[in-house]
Amino acid sequence: MMINKYIKNIFNFINYFTLACIIPIGYFAPLGEWLLLSLLSITTLLNIFINHSKVIYNNLFIFSISILIIFISYFWSINPERTSEVIGPISGIIIAIFIVLNITQNNKILNIENLIGIPLIITSLCIFLDMIFNTEIRSYLAMLAGDAPTSRSANFGRGIIILLTIMPFSVAMYINKGKILLALGVLMLVSTIVILGPNHSAKIALIITVLSSIIIYFLGPRSFLYFGIISIIFILFLPIISSKILPPIGSIEKNNYYDVPWQKTAIGGSIIHRLLVWEYVAKEIYKRPILGHGIGTSRLIGQNIILNVPNTNQEIKGGIPLHPHNNFLEIWLELGLLGIIIINILWIKIIKYGIQMRKDSYIIGTGICSSIVTIFIISNLSFGVFQAWWMSIIALIFLIILQFNKQE
Repeated sequence: MMINKYIKNIFNFINYFTLACIIPIGYFAPLGEWLLLSLLSITTLLNIFINHSKVIYNNLFIFSISILIIFISYFWSINPERTSEVIGPISGIIIAIFIVLNITQNNKILNIENLIGIPLIITSLCIFLDMIFNTEIRSYLAMLAGDAPTSRSANFGRGIIILLTIMPFSVAMYINKGKILLALGVLMLVSTIVILGPNHSAKIALIITVLSSIIIYFLGPRSFLYFGIISIIFILFLPIISSKILPPIGSIEKNNYYDVPWQKTAIGGSIIHRLLVWEYVAKEIYKRPILGHGIGTSRLIGQNIILNVPNTNQEIKGGIPLHPHNNFLEIWLELGLLGIIIINILWIKIIKYGIQMRKDSYIIGTGICSSIVTIFIISNLSFGVFQAWWMSIIALIFLIILQFNKQE
């Protein structure tokens, strides 16, 4: 009995330690998020083996069919060699996500609002100091780890995104516990670094997150249902939207505020880059709309393509820079309609969960729904859907949500 209790304490410590590291790792070493996910899944399997814990198989079909489609995409891939390289890692992450969300959540973790909130506040302060006072905290830690320091602790993008996605639910947890000052601290700190930071996608997501929080809180679960319906329609018709509706925006010439075309400004350059890439990706999707081009092939498509920036003499080399910077377009491109059907089934389950949580609680439900909206916005603006750190952080955020709800 003493041995079992000792082992159980070890597993509990690992769970607490891992959750507490999510936010700091998100800034100081965001690629390490998949290591946290892997650690949780491995220790969970060991816990099952040693303590004969109960195994839950919720959503096993969705996860299994997802892996199956990823595997069989090899047979129609435009580059089987590239596809074979990524099948294993992506499938492994999906399996780890299944283990964490369906098994790890059974391990009760107390005071989760502080496990997330306190590291979030500390990490936000580090980012603020690095951005405003150039304290080089991140660079100094990189030197200690043997990495080459940068001239400035930049590369805030991933860290800011991770803080932003988890912020709404962290604020909701603190408000739910009556810790209003901590909730305001999290909200103000994260909002400040997003506004001052270099990530334009995060700024857009912050505005939409705040607006959606207000709407969902006051208008209730029906408003989130409408969001779900609109988002599903958007995902299904995204190739048409990207190729027919968005391109005219990139050709607009009117300019009342700058001496140069808006496409040459910092924000305008980012916008036009995405619009041109999305248009090119949509045209490639039309070539193989049902099966796609094969998992992992995005970075190999359009390497020799030159995209011309409207109203300027600038060019963008490469039709797709590693990935389409839109998760759902990438699924369309690589896995076709088959992949979109699976992601929509999963998305419907997420929307239904958010609706139910909003019915159960004004505060927690609003926090959950707002974090889901934030993830959706970021998914449409940045990063590749199959990047290990991005898949991992989404899974870990949902683990936090499930854990807190179980605690409550």
